[in-house]
Amino acid sequence: MTDASFVFQLEDEHQYIHQVAVLRDVWLASLAESKAPQVFCLVTGGMGPLETGHPIIKGVEGAQTAGAYLVSFNASAYTSYGHPQDGSNSPVSKAAAARYGAALNGLLERSSLNRLPRPVGDATVVFWADASAVGEDAARAAENLWAAWLNPQADEHDPDKLDRDEGEAAKLRDKLTEIAAGRPLKTIDPRLEDGVRFHVLGLAPNAARLSVRYWVADRFEIFAGRLADHYSDLSIEPKPWRATPPSVARLLVKTTALQEKFDNVPALLAGEVMRAVLGGGRYPRTLLTAAIIRLRAGDDPGTGWHAAVIRAVLAREYRLKYEKEETPVSLDRDNPNEAYQLGRLFAILETAQRMALGGKINATIRDRYFGAASATPASVFPLLLRGVQNHLGKLRKEGKGGWIEREIEEITSHLGPELQRALRLEGQGRFAIGYYHQRSVKYVGKPAEEIASEEEANDYD
Repeated sequence: MTDASFVFQLEDEHQYIHQVAVLRDVWLASLAESKAPQVFCLVTGGMGPLETGHPIIKGVEGAQTAGAYLVSFNASAYTSYGHPQDGSNSPVSKAAAARYGAALNGLLERSSLNRLPRPVGDATVVFWADASAVGEDAARAAENLWAAWLNPQADEHDPDKLDRDEGEAAKLRDKLTEIAAGRPLKTIDPRLEDGVRFHVLGLAPNAARLSVRYWVADRFEIFAGRLADHYSDLSIEPKPWRATPPSVARLLVKTTALQEKFDNVPALLAGEVMRAVLGGGRYPRTLLTAAIIRLRAGDDPGTGWHAAVIRAVLAREYRLKYEKEETPVSLDRDNPNEAYQLGRLFAILETAQRMALGGKINATIRDRYFGAASATPASVFPLLLRGVQNHLGKLRKEGKGGWIEREIEEITSHLGPELQRALRLEGQGRFAIGYYHQRSVKYVGKPAEEIASEEEANDYD
């Protein structure tokens, strides 16, 4: 039994000894009677005996299975101002250390409802509401609602692969929208209270210690508004997901990770994105870069996931006044942006190739030229426009493709006489959005047999 832990319960009692409030107070009082030196506690702001051996925190993904320290000093380099390696240079009282250790270990338990089931990057995320001013019921209601919002659907890598019921998802979206619009919380859910103090903490492994990736605290309704802004920035039509916008972890693995593996999500990027979502600030520039790099590396731009992330970055830049041009949610035929129109043109040229050649294509123009066309259009599109004439000629002989020629004429009418030699990162992003919008549109008046032909050609992706 030397490797086991025990809790005790008195006979005929219905709670464990450590849950008895009176006994807890006695234990905490005993900590204050320690012979350790009295210090000014950085947590409580009061005097108390110094904690020289902080509690071990367990449950952080990627950390040592035996647990890791949030506060520790293991080298002489940390003995600043002559303090010994006993924690004197970061003084925390024994009572505060015991409390934060118990609280964190409880939040990080696998069965805890206060942790996200999957890390975001390398950070294990826990959250909690302050019940001291509003009561346990209101705090728990806020925590449950936040968990449903932040992890809105089952991850596709989970065994059951089930998305949240559409009706339930719609109710969650409505609640989020109403709170973001300023409606009192009680009108949305009678258990909720205005002014609930809410906290979100991300802990990442770092050798023998833990790193705090982020710790954000604010009123619950403020967090709801920021999350609503995040979902609004992600809006794109048609939606790449079935019910509600995805969790941050799933969004990143679909758009920034090699082979769509969670272990390949860049850890620092994940932390910056999470801070942007929780804090309402700009998305990191590296998110736009990572999504475009994945497209250039061969990810399918027709899924819409990358286009949604790119639009989120650009839409937030516009909303925060860092970008002068708004990014469309759905197909905008009259959009004046050349990069957006070039993306549309690339999609229609690819469709012409697919319809003309069917399943005989070893590599489509998307496979060969998407990255180059989005970065250096002036050197690529003349070649593509010459090549499409052969495909259009074949389609004319079959009595098909008239709508493709009309689309090409309509798109090129928005382009200048000379194409840009190179597109900046934002332009490459708008190219990807234009491609996705054009690729996904359903044309009004297109003959049914041509729709079938196009869909059959697209099956060869």
